[in-house]
Amino acid sequence: MISSNPDKIDIEKPFLAHIAELRYRLISSITALFISFIIGFIFYNNIIDFMIKPFGEDLYITQIEHGFSTKIKLSAYIGMIISFPIHIYNIIMFILPAMIQRERRILFFFLIGSLILVLAGSYMAYFKILPISIEFLKSNSFVPVNVKTWLDFRESMYFVFQLILAFVVLFQLPLVLLSLMMMNIISRAALLKNSRYFVISIFIISAIITPPDVISQIGLALPLIILFYITMLIAKLFNFGAEFD
Repeated sequence: MISSNPDKIDIEKPFLAHIAELRYRLISSITALFISFIIGFIFYNNIIDFMIKPFGEDLYITQIEHGFSTKIKLSAYIGMIISFPIHIYNIIMFILPAMIQRERRILFFFLIGSLILVLAGSYMAYFKILPISIEFLKSNSFVPVNVKTWLDFRESMYFVFQLILAFVVLFQLPLVLLSLMMMNIISRAALLKNSRYFVISIFIISAIITPPDVISQIGLALPLIILFYITMLIAKLFNFGAEFD
């Protein structure tokens, strides 16, 4: 039966199309996560051999079931890291209809930027922060000289992947800020005016989501603060977020 109210039809069509697009993007992200999980599962041993090197000693499993449960959970971590640019892509594509033509043209650069930030975050976490963090936590300041370390494999790997995932996720912050300024949801002037609150928030978030050591917390917070000001510079060059300046 056809509704006699044309206004209702006009409202329902865009709404249903929006829901259908959201459903498609969710399925796409879930599929990418599943495929990435399979990749992580297949290449698990190669990845783990690489991840245990910073510890510089043998790791141990203390319960028989830990080998299986750890492989499943770490494969999920690997899947989240690998598929992260796809999730960013789907988010951008979902809001794409609201963008003007000029904004659509820079979508490609946002996707490239997301991939670069994922790689940069992973590199920073593994090669720069992780070795310092491990050395700091194993130092004589916390572990007496006459006490030997007996590191648990599962907990050590969770430590590594949680650190990497924290860097990967938060290194996407510049793209989030650029998107908000590009769509004039927030102004560049407002962000700069309240930058001190941003800095404090970054340190708090870093303390919450990183492993419980000051090295990894500061190691995450400082690059994010630098990225914040680089983002402001990029926004100024492309005149993003200037509507309310």
